[in-house]
Amino acid sequence: MKKNIIIQEGVNFIMSNTLRLETERLVLRTFKSDDAYSASYNSRRPHVAAEMSDMILADEAAGREWINWINSISNLEEPWQVLAIETKSNNKCIGLVGVIPQKKINGEIEILFEIADEYQKNGFATEAATALIKWFFETRDNKYLCAIVKVNNIASQRVIEKIGFDYIEEREIEYDKKATMFRYYQLKSI
Repeated sequence: MKKNIIIQEGVNFIMSNTLRLETERLVLRTFKSDDAYSASYNSRRPHVAAEMSDMILADEAAGREWINWINSISNLEEPWQVLAIETKSNNKCIGLVGVIPQKKINGEIEILFEIADEYQKNGFATEAATALIKWFFETRDNKYLCAIVKVNNIASQRVIEKIGFDYIEEREIEYDKKATMFRYYQLKSI
């Protein structure tokens, strides 16, 4: 199978039926079934679970089911990708990063990320999101990406602002079957 490799500002894009992005410290790649334990464990960490309660995976079996679902809907032709974040230092899956059309905001393309609690505050979210943004704007005609972050999630707001998103407004969005306040951001393609 032919692969296209694009090198841009330290990020390698390797495209085939799966997507793999590499940064200095991370590999962003399609989830594998043996990531099921890490995916479920990471989703249940206290900080992650509090901020992304709609993505909690109860156990390894739920992790495997979620991975199968994510991989079945991920599409290189459409802006729908959710990738595992793996550290190069220990080949451990520490979270996820993705771009998806978000129904809650009229189908706009949203960037999302999750880093297991014990790996937070190391710049991994910033590094992963930056790489995915470069890939997204290099390979898509979209004019912007958006992000929605709960108003009390200061750490994720800092990441979003650090990678160049502009704060637009606060919005009330249904989340976990209740009205929740989010900060809405946009990043325009250059």
